[in-house]
Amino acid sequence: MARGVTELRELRVERLTLAVLLCGVVSLALSDFVNPLYWSLPVCAALLRLWRGPSLALTEMQASLVGWAGFIWVVVEVLLGRALVIAFTDFMLILAFAVVVEAATARNHLHRMLVGLFLLLAAAVLTDTMFYALPLLAMAWFLWRASACLYGLGWPGGDLPAAPARQDIPAVLLVVALAVALFVAMPRFEFHSLMSPMQPRMETSGFSDSVQLGDFARKLDTRVVMRIEAAGHSLHTQKQFRRLIANRYWRGATLSQFTGKGWQKGGGIRFRQQAGDIKLSAGDGISVAVYREASDHGYILWPDGLLELKDLPESVRVDDTGAITFVRAPQRRLRLLMDIGKSHTRSLPMRPPRRLESDTSHIPVQLKQWVQRVGGTGAAADRLARIAAELKSWRYDLNATVDSAHPLLSFLQNKRGHCELYATTLALAARELGLPSRVINGYYRGEWNDAGGFLLLRQLHAHSWAEVWLDGQWQRMDATPSARWQLSYLRFPAADQLWEMAKLSWYRYVLEFSAVDRLGLVDQLWQWLKRLVPWLLGGTLAVSLIWICYRGALKRLQLALLEHGRLWPLLDRWLKQRGVCRLPHQPLRTLPVPDGISPERWSQFVHQWEMQAYGAGASWRRRDLKRHLGALLQRG
Repeated sequence: MARGVTELRELRVERLTLAVLLCGVVSLALSDFVNPLYWSLPVCAALLRLWRGPSLALTEMQASLVGWAGFIWVVVEVLLGRALVIAFTDFMLILAFAVVVEAATARNHLHRMLVGLFLLLAAAVLTDTMFYALPLLAMAWFLWRASACLYGLGWPGGDLPAAPARQDIPAVLLVVALAVALFVAMPRFEFHSLMSPMQPRMETSGFSDSVQLGDFARKLDTRVVMRIEAAGHSLHTQKQFRRLIANRYWRGATLSQFTGKGWQKGGGIRFRQQAGDIKLSAGDGISVAVYREASDHGYILWPDGLLELKDLPESVRVDDTGAITFVRAPQRRLRLLMDIGKSHTRSLPMRPPRRLESDTSHIPVQLKQWVQRVGGTGAAADRLARIAAELKSWRYDLNATVDSAHPLLSFLQNKRGHCELYATTLALAARELGLPSRVINGYYRGEWNDAGGFLLLRQLHAHSWAEVWLDGQWQRMDATPSARWQLSYLRFPAADQLWEMAKLSWYRYVLEFSAVDRLGLVDQLWQWLKRLVPWLLGGTLAVSLIWICYRGALKRLQLALLEHGRLWPLLDRWLKQRGVCRLPHQPLRTLPVPDGISPERWSQFVHQWEMQAYGAGASWRRRDLKRHLGALLQRG
């Protein structure tokens, strides 16, 4: 019997420590930095071990050989050029496989928990995804239970069976509260930039110095590019913020030189700006926080009416076309603070056009003829407006065929295509009419998240438009049909809004929680307490008074009931002397009239007794009862 109980306890320990280790493996697998081959080995071994039990195991020496073989393999990987941090995670996963297949001993259980913790720490360094929180919470629970099972007191061998889960909940809640307090109080250490070169980034096209026609904004890709929320206290409602931030153009790459099959940046005077603030325009605006997702380009996307970029974490280059780029690749996710004008004023650079922005050498002859036919006669600006109106009447089609050899000719023949073709055609038409022009790749409009009160830009909001030099300034012209923004792309929009709100909250209040946020949180709690203290004091005083009154009334009632209970024995003896025997549950009104007492006087006595017994009159004491009984006899 004792042996069976011991085996059952060992099986429980086996499952708990394997669960701790698997949480670490899952957290690293979710980071998407390791080859599935590495993390699938310990997962498959753990599942097999759970199925077959501890009997399927290697000796400690054999497991050690597996670990050393993994170390040698990882050294080879480093020599072949694999990043050191990634190679280290590979080794940890091989070591996880070794401790899974090792014989179940107290030392093996300790190894499993330690390796699981190291895997979790590696995932914390390599990733900042919200999914990381799920295995973290699970590991906290399994680690607690496994530790209680392994290192308790009172069981032979040093182990103790795990207590019921309900007994652990208070301690777990205390640990969680302590972790939250440490999270707020501890200083922050910046390490994301060190990991940037080896973190995977979203593959995007169009934000580079050279773009081929047909490469940009052709897919309804729902991956998130940026999230924008109000950062200051200048706005009072989500409705106001939505009205001010919606329907803005977010500027990215400026492409000035047409090559016949695509666009190139075409030079530009650049100056370098150290980390800090960049002021582009003056005026009153609103403060917004832009949370940029992982991207493979260094462009800072900025909207219409940008007044100032604040607290830039890295050095940037700003050129005279309005393009702002980081000198080196920024961290995987980036928070940028901006001041934006309350109106959609255009913060376009006023630098006069360069020669290449008037170049017509690569414009196809068919396009020139089409411009002369559609534009008609008159001023260049009027002719260009007619061309833009014609383009807007065409069909927007993401699946239209783009001839790589003659992309614009196929577009003119089919009269359908995506925004890049519309912007290119309009820009080249302006040059044919003698107006300098260029193409801008960026984002437009976005998607408003009602659940979280922020604007969300997805990859599918990528957009191209043209800028034309008119009346001594660069003016935006967008010839893309409005049907572009009526395409449906989300299957479950309500659930998606809640999920995106949760992710933004994770980035904002966990990953990007800084010293400034800590001070803001303390100040907010203080303001909240100042508003709440009068209500707390008033509520406490009111509850105290009510409790005092209640206790007083309750005490008086208890005394009355106690005193009333002492009267019954005296009354019962008096009744028994006069030939009436009362049962404990019998009221007086059900008893016969005692000997020597008139029915009228007895009825009056019963009425007086019930009045005092039920609180309608003053409560009697023993002397009061004796007085009433004596008066009853005298009258008798």
